[in-house]
This record gives sequence, structure tokens and C-alpha cells, in this order.
Amino acid sequence: MALWDTIWRWLRSPRPRASAAPAPALQPLDVDRLAAELDLAGEARRLGEAGLPRADATALSGPEARVLQQVEQARHAAIEQAARRLAVIDADLARQDLAARLQHLAEADREFEREAQALVAERAPVLRALRDDARAGRTELERFAARHRLHRAPDYPSASARLLLAGLLVLMVVLEGVANAFFFAQGLSTGLVGGFVEAALFAALNVLVAYLLGRHGVRQLAHVHPARKLLGLASLAAALAAMTAIGLGLAHLRDELGTGGGPRATDAALHALLDAPLALAGVSSWALFGLSILFATGALADGWKSDDPYPGYGRAARRAHLALDDHAAELDELRAALADLRDEHVSRLDEDLGHVRAGLAVTESLLSDKRATGTRLQHALDEAARVLQALLQRFRTDNEMARGDAPRPPRFDVLPPLAPLEVPGIDLRADEASLARDRQALAHVEGQVSVVRARIYAAGDRLLAQLAVDEAGELDAPGLGIARASDEATAAPGSVETAR
Repeated sequence: MALWDTIWRWLRSPRPRASAAPAPALQPLDVDRLAAELDLAGEARRLGEAGLPRADATALSGPEARVLQQVEQARHAAIEQAARRLAVIDADLARQDLAARLQHLAEADREFEREAQALVAERAPVLRALRDDARAGRTELERFAARHRLHRAPDYPSASARLLLAGLLVLMVVLEGVANAFFFAQGLSTGLVGGFVEAALFAALNVLVAYLLGRHGVRQLAHVHPARKLLGLASLAAALAAMTAIGLGLAHLRDELGTGGGPRATDAALHALLDAPLALAGVSSWALFGLSILFATGALADGWKSDDPYPGYGRAARRAHLALDDHAAELDELRAALADLRDEHVSRLDEDLGHVRAGLAVTESLLSDKRATGTRLQHALDEAARVLQALLQRFRTDNEMARGDAPRPPRFDVLPPLAPLEVPGIDLRADEASLARDRQALAHVEGQVSVVRARIYAAGDRLLAQLAVDEAGELDAPGLGIARASDEATAAPGSVETAR
């Protein structure tokens, strides 16, 4: 059993990897230990003293048969384990698939172009729909400008400018409320706080009325239709009248509060406004009136500046601009996706090149392992034959010494034949030829990898350029062109130009 255990341990030892040290050589078998385990000396003396085996015996004695059986089992086990090892090595060699990797490296630029074109085709429906929306918005803006005889770019504030105008409107309400509070406080029992609350309500009314008339009414003065112009003129007159009435009303309210009008000061101020609108008590009342007119005028200008001076022109331009921005954002996203795909393929090119180099090293190690497996198998078979000879020779010598005068069997001079075995063939010629082809292909690819990388970049740039030309060609047309803003600041007046 010791021979079998030794061969079994050797064959079960893990095969070396590319970075592992070579497998250690097979240690010599211990014939003495095997002889002790089979008790060959004792069996030889026992049989020899009994004159066995007989001189004319042709069959092996029991101890000899057991030795032969142990050796044959070890030989069969060695071949079986070697076959398994070779199968594992062949499977590992097949998994390397270096030819496919090398082919992929050589065609990396064409693969990128196919994937990039597929990506563009996948996103094309969304891009086309957004482009149609952008074209429709541009057409609507051009028709609006032609219908209303406009030969200038829309002049509307950007989102940040509109936010600033809204903030100024609120600031005017607060400032007018604070200023009026000092005039109202002396006539209210609640003092300055009460004066501010009541003054803020009137200030909000004053500012909001002027703002709304400036935003929606007075702007009609710029309209080409005469009726709309009349509406704008009426709105301007209404704005002036509202500003004057509210200012005078606030001034009369201040007069009534100053004379102790109390809770009925508002009614008294209204009667005074209707009976004698310009009969104010003093300079403070006129100052309050002037302050109200000032803030109302500012609110009117704020409303006027909140959009393009021509009614509806700014709204049409913003719709066109928004559609163009949506299309441009989708186009930018597609460009970014193409750039990411390009970078991914360039990175994968370098990774695949490293994998092929590592794969060649692994293949060389596997072939070395395969060659060593055949060598170790042959050594194991030769060692088994040597051990058989040594064990039988020891048994027969001890048996002869114990036989005394009994003649020895002539067959002691002949070793029993070992059974023929089907030893797995180890032919490395095809594997070595494949490895040589892979090395040659790798050398060629290494010389071309910079060219392939440049082709990937060139294909990406070409596709991006073609995409830009196609999209620009679809949107550019004679008439009112729209330039996309790069940020909020460029969306200010003048972002849409009129073709002369």
C-alpha cells in the first residue's frame, strides 16, 4: 500500500500556475517499508522452511502475487490520475481562447463603430421628436414675427433677471410700507407697528395695480393692431389714474389720522378724496403722495420690463428656446454617451492586450505542466517496475536461504510480466504550434494597437461631427434662427436673432 499512497499523493499534488514554482521531483519509493508492510521476510522464511514454492511450480506464490497486485494497482492509479490531470490542463488551454481575444483586439475599432451606430439609432426617435418640436417652435416664432411685422430679436429678461424683477417688486412694497408707516403711526393707537401693517396693505395695492397694468395693459401700446393700441392707451390712462387716486387717498388718510379721525378715518379720507382731491393738509401729505407716485411708477416699469415690450413675443420666443434647449440637451447627452462608449472601448483595448499577454504566460505554464505530467507518469511507471523487481528479489532470496537443501524454482530467475497499459498520449506539437501562432499574432497586434486606438478616436470624432452636422442642418433654415443659450445669462435679450 505504501507504493500506492506515494503515487497517489504525487498525482494529487496541485499543478503549478504561471507564477508558481515547478512541481518537486518524485521522491524515491521506500522498498523497505513496503517489504515490512507485506511481511515479505516472514512469508519467505515460512514458505521456504516448508519447501515452498515447489521447484516445478509455475504459478506465483501468495506473497509474490500480492506484490504484483499492489504494483499493478499503483500503475493503473498513476495512469488514471495522469489522464485526469491532462484533461484538466487541456480544458484550461481551451478556455484561454487567445485567438478570439486577438481577433477582438484587431477589430476593436469596427466593434466600437458598430456599437456607436447602434446607440445613435436607439436614441434617434427621441432626438427626432425633440428636433421636430424645436423646428415647430422656431417656425411659430418666425410666423409670429412676420405676422406682427417684427424685425428685431425678442427682448425679454432671463430667468435670473425675472427673479430679480420680482424681488424688486417685493422690495418696493416693503420700502413703501416702511416709509408710509411713519406717516400713519402718529394717528393710530397701535403706533409704528400698526402703522406699518396698514401702510403695507395700501403699498401692496399701489404697487400691484401699477405692476399688473404695466405687464398686461400698457404693453398693448406696441401692438400692431389699432384696437390693441387703444387698449394699451386706455391701460396707461387707467394706470395714471389709479396711481394718482391711490396716492391722493393715502395722503388724505394720513390727514385724517393726523387730526384724530380714529376708526372712521378711512371713510372720512374717502369723502375728502371725492369732495376735494387736491386739498391736502400740508407738506407731509404731499410728500406721501409723491412717494406713492414714485413707487407706483417703479412698479409700472417693473411690469413693463418683465417681458418683451411686444405682447406675446417673449412667450413665443421662450417656447421656441425651451424646445431648442430640450433638443440640445438630448444631443449633449448622446454626445456624452458616445464619448463614454469610446473611452470604454479604448480602456478595454488596453485591458484585452494585458489579458492576452497574461494568457500567453498561462498557456506556456500549462504546456510546461503538460510536459512535466508525461515525464512524471513515465517516472512513476518505471519506479513501479523497479519496486516490483526489488520486492520479488528480496522475497526470493530470503526464501532460498530458508529452503535448505530443497531445490529453488527456476522461475525465481524470471520476473512476472506486467500487464500492458494504455498510456495516455502526450503530443505537444499542436499546442506548441498554436502558441507560436498566438505569439506571432500578439506581436502583430502590439505593433497595431496604437493604430487601432487612433481609429477608435477617429471613428468617435467622425460620428460626433456627423451628428452635429445632421442636427444643425435640420434646424438651420432661412428666417428667424435661434441660438441656444449656454447658461441663464445668455438667455437674456438678444438671444434670438432676426435674419435681415
